[in-house]
Amino acid sequence: MIRLIYTLLMSALAVFACYNITTHDWLQTDLTELLPKSSQDAVLQAAERAGDAQINSQIILLAGSPRPETAFQTASEIADLWRQSGIFSEVNSQISPDLAQIRQDIGRISLAVLPEAQRRLLIEKPADYFRQRAEDAANPFAVSPLPLDEDWLGFGRFVAGKINPQTRLQWHPENGMLFNEDNGKTWVWIRAKLPDNALPQDALANLLQKTQTLASGRHAEILTGGGALFAAAAKADAEKESRIMGFAGTVLTVALILWVFRSARTFWLLLPPAAGMLAGLAATLAVFGHIHALTLVIGTSLIGMLVDFPLHWLTPSVFSPWQAKPAMKQVLPTFAVSLLITVSGYALLWFTPLPVLQQTAVFSGFSLLGAFGATICLLPPLFARYQAKPVPFAALSAALSKHIRKQLPPSFTYPAAVFLMVFATVGLWRSNWHDDIRQWVNMPSGLLSQIQKIGTLGGTDFSGQYLVAEAASEDALLLKNAELRRALAPLIRQGKLKGIQSLDQFILPAAEQNRLKQYLRAIADKPGNYRALHELGIPEDTLKSALLQAAGTPTLTLSDGIALPLAQAWKPLYLGEVEPHRYASVIRLNGLTEPETVRKTAETVPGIKWADKRGRLNELFRHTRNQAAWLKLSSYLLAWLLLWRLFGARQGGKILAVPVAAAIGTVAVLGWLGIPVSLFAMFGLLLVSAIGIDYAVYALNAGHSTDARLGGMLLAALTTGISFAILAFSGTPAVAAFGMTVGIGVILNLWLAARLMYSAPDTQHPNHQPPCRRFRFRRHF
Repeated sequence: MIRLIYTLLMSALAVFACYNITTHDWLQTDLTELLPKSSQDAVLQAAERAGDAQINSQIILLAGSPRPETAFQTASEIADLWRQSGIFSEVNSQISPDLAQIRQDIGRISLAVLPEAQRRLLIEKPADYFRQRAEDAANPFAVSPLPLDEDWLGFGRFVAGKINPQTRLQWHPENGMLFNEDNGKTWVWIRAKLPDNALPQDALANLLQKTQTLASGRHAEILTGGGALFAAAAKADAEKESRIMGFAGTVLTVALILWVFRSARTFWLLLPPAAGMLAGLAATLAVFGHIHALTLVIGTSLIGMLVDFPLHWLTPSVFSPWQAKPAMKQVLPTFAVSLLITVSGYALLWFTPLPVLQQTAVFSGFSLLGAFGATICLLPPLFARYQAKPVPFAALSAALSKHIRKQLPPSFTYPAAVFLMVFATVGLWRSNWHDDIRQWVNMPSGLLSQIQKIGTLGGTDFSGQYLVAEAASEDALLLKNAELRRALAPLIRQGKLKGIQSLDQFILPAAEQNRLKQYLRAIADKPGNYRALHELGIPEDTLKSALLQAAGTPTLTLSDGIALPLAQAWKPLYLGEVEPHRYASVIRLNGLTEPETVRKTAETVPGIKWADKRGRLNELFRHTRNQAAWLKLSSYLLAWLLLWRLFGARQGGKILAVPVAAAIGTVAVLGWLGIPVSLFAMFGLLLVSAIGIDYAVYALNAGHSTDARLGGMLLAALTTGISFAILAFSGTPAVAAFGMTVGIGVILNLWLAARLMYSAPDTQHPNHQPPCRRFRFRRHF
């Protein structure tokens, strides 16, 4: 009956998983999916969302060549290719201005964006201002967006410098493209925007390949950057690693099992790992609606661990007469204890704030349950008539057991104990408990170098550190930006910061605009102030009328100014009214060389907040790592209580000593190897503890001879070690550290469990009889 229920349940899970995989976007690669919901202030959250949206939705391409015509032609063909692809919602490669609209907008905005130096000159020395205006008007080479009769006062001359803060880019009047020059090479810029729905990662990768082919055919170079590109690369790498590592782990595990048992029937031992992976995948999809690629990569490494139950059950068959059902009844209590303690350890990960750990907890916990169910329900009937053959592994295990029994002292000698204590102490002292979000993904060096070069060419800082200003109104926000800029001015002069970009550099507060208009009205009544223009032949009445007309223009609010097409470059800085009476803006920092100094100086201005997403996440990871460590300590206490209840205080203490010592030894080895103990390494330590309890319980309480128990642990350690050793070669640093941690822990657990088994007084007898308390425990099954 139980077998039927289990089979029906697994069939339902298979249908559910297949349905979700075929009908939903089930595999996530976006790094933000791994992160917890932010508990930051609403203003900082708004800034982070705006930045993420801009990075993830925009792709930048630069086409470069020593020959300008080649660069422009290549960029034009690439833009046509991108438009025809249908991937992007818009592709911006040319600026074709509506000159009439631009002149109208300049007329509206020119007073509101008048530079500070020109305002001061106009107010303090109006005659000098108009003398400069007269000189510009008389200069035939002076460039102005408006003719003289549309801009008598010359305010429009300064708009061009305000609307494009990216001064390194130039506009080509003949083809309308943006470009810049660097080391004798012309770089032409293309910006494309992805739609708001799911990213077409596969199609995007194919399009970029065609783009590279096109550029190579034109003997041009291209640079690309954008969050979608990193996501596509991460997805491709994760899928590739998952396939390779899963295939390699499976092949090596199968080869090892075939070599040990020399029977095709042992292919059925892969049924529990397959059932476990299915249960883990279905449970994760049911709880989260998707599974992250990083969780999947880690999940594939469980193949070696999920086969431990079947191996512990089957391995004694090569040492002595064996029958499937009685053997399962004999090891079932040991399996149940190991399963209960291990799944409880995973369950504690659910209480960490990181979704990736929560996903891994669900995936791993249900994988173990699925594998356990397949082992006890499906394997006994499949091996009902199985008869083991004489195999070399039995002789090898027996010889190894004899050698260990002869060489291993019942307790540590004094020199050995001192050496191990010194080794562990120095290793723990050398350990580096450190987390970095950059270790979570395999960042392709090619993409990184390209985005860095794009930042250099465009004058953009991609450090992710910036400031956020908050005020009760738009005018107050502009004043806050100006106050901050004054506070940071000394640092700019000292070279600790190259410059900043803030909204007060673009537009004046409404109150300041109104004061300027009052000055214009006062100047209009004093013709001597603008005599220099009158001497050029411009009537005084015309100039007075221009002053009064400028003084009567509508006052522009920050929202009005940002809404104009001319202000496109400034829009990303304005966050709007985040909450009632909470207006916010971003202040970009360029050439930041001393972040801590800048942060402390900026935070002296009320209403200014420091934003550093990478630093915040690293601090969150540190906190989560520490939380996971405390949870693990709590799990040790719970495990000891359970072991004490089932096996007694002495026996339970011996069992628990194995995973505790293995975890400490693993950290010490990581310290000696210089591998940081990151969040994922901490998660590896959780697995090390689970494996240690499994081995220790089996070593002391399985009703087999010591040779059989050693063979079972050795084979389980080899299959588990294979899976996790493969992870150590992952291109993702966090995954590699995870695999290295578990691999080291498996070796230590095997050694410690073997010592525990051979140091027990009753392990010298071929038919080990467990303590009486264990028999009382078995009757519950």
